Amino acid sequence: MHYANCNTYNADFDGDEMNMHFPQNEIARAEALQIADTDHQYLVATSGKPLRGLIQDHISVSVWMCNRDTFFDKATYQQLIYNCLRPENGHIVGDRIETVPPAFIKPRLLWSGKQVITTILKNITPVDCAPLALTSKSQIPSERWGSNSEEGVVHFVGGEFITGILDKSQIGPSGGGLVHSIHEVYGPTVAGKLLSILGRLLTKFLHIRGFTCGMDDLRLTPQGEQIRKEKIKEAQNIGLDVAARYVTMADQNPSNTDPELLRRLQDVTHDDSKQAGLDMMMNKRSGELSSSITLACLPSGLVKQFPRNQMQNMTVSGAKGSAVNANLISCNLGQQVLEGRRVPIMVSGKSLPCFKPYETHVRAGGYIANRFLTGIRPQEYYFHAMAGREGLIDTAVKTSRSGYLQRCLIKGMEGLKVEYDTSVRDSDGSMIQFIYGEDGLDVTKQKHLTDFKFLLQNLVSELSQLNYGEPRYDGIFDKKENILKRMKRAIRHAKAGDHNGPDPVLSEFNPGRYAYATSEKFFESLTNYLKLNPDGVVKDKQHPNGVGIRKALEPVLVAKYLRSVVEPGEAVGIVAGQSVGEPSTQMTLNTFHLAGHSAKNVTLGIPRLREIVMTASNKISTPSMTLRLNPELSHSDGEKFAKAISILPLSEVTKEATVKERIGKGNTFPQAKIYDIHIQLFPSKDYMEHHAISIFDVLNTFEMKFTPKLQTLTRKALGKRKESNKTATAAMPEIGQSIGVIEEGTAAIDRESMHQAGEEDDDDEDATNEKQKHNRTEAVSYAENDEDDDRVQRQAQKEGETIEEEEEGAGALGTHDSSDGEEDETAPTKISSASIKEHEADVMKRCSDISRFNFDEENGEWCDMALEYDADVPKILMLSIVEKALQESLIQQIPGLSACNFEPDVKVKDVESGKFIMSSVVHTTGVNLKAMQAFPHIINPNTISTNDIAAVLAHYGVEACRAAIIQELLAVFGGHSISVDPRHLNLIADFMTRGGGFTPFNRNGMKGNVSPFMKMSFETTVGFLVEAVCDGDWDDLSNPSSRIVMGKMSKVGTGAFDVFTRVPTSKA
Repeated sequence: MHYANCNTYNADFDGDEMNMHFPQNEIARAEALQIADTDHQYLVATSGKPLRGLIQDHISVSVWMCNRDTFFDKATYQQLIYNCLRPENGHIVGDRIETVPPAFIKPRLLWSGKQVITTILKNITPVDCAPLALTSKSQIPSERWGSNSEEGVVHFVGGEFITGILDKSQIGPSGGGLVHSIHEVYGPTVAGKLLSILGRLLTKFLHIRGFTCGMDDLRLTPQGEQIRKEKIKEAQNIGLDVAARYVTMADQNPSNTDPELLRRLQDVTHDDSKQAGLDMMMNKRSGELSSSITLACLPSGLVKQFPRNQMQNMTVSGAKGSAVNANLISCNLGQQVLEGRRVPIMVSGKSLPCFKPYETHVRAGGYIANRFLTGIRPQEYYFHAMAGREGLIDTAVKTSRSGYLQRCLIKGMEGLKVEYDTSVRDSDGSMIQFIYGEDGLDVTKQKHLTDFKFLLQNLVSELSQLNYGEPRYDGIFDKKENILKRMKRAIRHAKAGDHNGPDPVLSEFNPGRYAYATSEKFFESLTNYLKLNPDGVVKDKQHPNGVGIRKALEPVLVAKYLRSVVEPGEAVGIVAGQSVGEPSTQMTLNTFHLAGHSAKNVTLGIPRLREIVMTASNKISTPSMTLRLNPELSHSDGEKFAKAISILPLSEVTKEATVKERIGKGNTFPQAKIYDIHIQLFPSKDYMEHHAISIFDVLNTFEMKFTPKLQTLTRKALGKRKESNKTATAAMPEIGQSIGVIEEGTAAIDRESMHQAGEEDDDDEDATNEKQKHNRTEAVSYAENDEDDDRVQRQAQKEGETIEEEEEGAGALGTHDSSDGEEDETAPTKISSASIKEHEADVMKRCSDISRFNFDEENGEWCDMALEYDADVPKILMLSIVEKALQESLIQQIPGLSACNFEPDVKVKDVESGKFIMSSVVHTTGVNLKAMQAFPHIINPNTISTNDIAAVLAHYGVEACRAAIIQELLAVFGGHSISVDPRHLNLIADFMTRGGGFTPFNRNGMKGNVSPFMKMSFETTVGFLVEAVCDGDWDDLSNPSSRIVMGKMSKVGTGAFDVFTRVPTSKA
């Protein structure tokens, strides 16, 4: 198979097999010639970009053929031309090969490499088309050829190749290049012929010249080596510097063996979120080091420079590999990343046995300063193998996930097709879109539609492709005046921001029937181009040599729009499913930390795609909001607001807690076990400034939340201890105490604590039993359940129940109401001794177990209390209970929100203008849209963005939900630099929200489908069959699946219509 066809068939040479089909009738033969033929599959429906193109050696040698130093004598020129343009095989338009005059006549006849390309184009240009005119950018930057070089831009004028290089951007599978332009102006057959001709030409030239890559292409100059060594020396101190900063010891200049540093690092490793923050900072610094090494060494530090350097030729032209590969060979391997983190450490504190515990050097965390050229050490090889293994596992696991995702999408939308009125409808006739993709255009026909300069420079060829002037064009301009009047009025109202303006022209006039029935965006850009004439291609007073006057050119360009409208019968649902499912194989499975925020986790790749499309989850795994601050606010105001809406437990302001246990005379018991608790807080000045709270907030939290929580947890612990000791106590009572007294003394505690302790356990047990029951009653046809499948089943259990909305407003901000924005000024900073006595009385009244309560009324830096129980209660670990109570007692909280981070000067898109502007934002972990509406003086509630689609649906309605689905899908693909046309995402979002809700592509989402055969062919066949039989359901065989079950042709694509022909009759 030819290389150019591999992408079309998604084939490679690792053992792939292909089947040959022999069409059984004329219709099948026509489809094979006009649809399945690879020439007609040049563009991919996913993004409208080319699939076919030359690769690897062809591109490398093409760079040599097209550069200015390549010349051929007459014999070589003619040999090359004849080898690729054989007239006897019908490769050219005429009977004889037309050559071009040589570039040099003296001292001998010489033809340039560019003239070889010119000769090819001259001989394949169709008779009714004009020579090609093209301006396009090469992948190789012009600076690589020297200063002031013109080789960075490809120019074809009148079919002559003037400047530039034919690299991957021109003859590879890239949009806007030479082959793509030929496909546009000369058609798919000529483009396919050009790829074959160029393949033969470059193969022959490769035989003549050869292409090799040696060690000299990889070596650095002595100066380059010296720079590299100096840069790598910086890696010695990076780890210690970052670690010291992270544990706030930078001012002490600790050494690698400093005991306090090692102790703090040990604490960091025990907390995964802290370790993630350290990893992020280390990765950032080591990444900056690797980038500086690369910039210093490549390409200026290489012994051989481009274009003589074959490795640089390969990577820069796009033939094979990238700058990363060259960097790994010549510079260093850099940081090895596992699931977005550094190499994890063992229980011993080491990443490998050869390192010291809690080693700060970046090498111990997986940074490889060595390179492949001179070899890497065993430890580094092991780290590199770990990263490679992660990639292999990721690939193996995600294959089934992405395959099932694609199946769900295609199964759900298989019946969607474009009707003759350009609307998109399901097989049962239900409306999905009034016009496909909001503008009615085919994804594969709109790439050159707004490139007016290219279209007008190649006007003759475009007229030929459009068959402009044929009788069928007579009726398309019938409604021109009405449409233009309506269009101008609609654009005028849209520019003025009038939401009550007239509906778009496309809502009344069919774009497949009438010229000028275009989208407002296209018509406005067309009008502006013809009016301003920036390229001088329109004939006017300033440009008398233009291709035509404005009145003559406008109808041609709107006719081009009409010819680009999607064809009726197009199976847009299946195409959309493939277009989203196929690129998902290139995604990762993991969840990463957002760059710059260790606190903000974001779900990416296939898990996020499944969350949006397959589960339509009400409770997503990593909900977040981005709040844009009002422009008049300062950075300190933004920081203050972020702190004010963040969750803040007492543990954040606690320096240490101590507990002393003693036996003595109590207030309630003559012989009491008393726990004296002392909680030392950070200096009030620090926590008031850092967390934007007051001393009164802390006191209020101790009084209203901490003390009841502490009492509840203590009683719960005592109840559990009593239960575990019951058997031992009954068998052998403690000395000097009868059994009955012990039971009597703890009975009250036991009942209350066990009741509270049991509530959560009961809920968990019920949920587990329900889930197991659900799994037994409904068998799934595919792999065993993963987290997403469990979520689907949990959602299915709740179907039909009332969804309880958590509509907490600004009043539900906890004890610390941050809505007034001036809490520090209004709240008291010191508390009088009289009020402290009142607080103590309130606490002891509310919590009977507390016998003493005191708070530092002067500085707010400590709190003392005592808990009193009968001396016979079981022994418990009170310190851990106090720590837990501190963590669970919240000084402030907005329900649904946890950590919030302020980020100044972020590039965001302005909703009204559509342009990017700089704005300060706050990123939240968690979502509460209702509460955010209470802060219009700080944020603009109309610019809040969130990844929680269900929350958008609940608060803003179904149209906002649809827009959120599209935005989130674009973000998933954009995060992996994958291009998917928005028309496919629009269709998926419209299909999911067609019923006014947020319907997933899974078994539950398909229950509403009218075709029993379709539901049975997806999953749980017996279940749907029993349901259909019991309900007396019927199938009208309009769905593709049901028609396949009965052996009939689907009513999409070429099956959407019938062909009637006059039957010849013999005369009597």
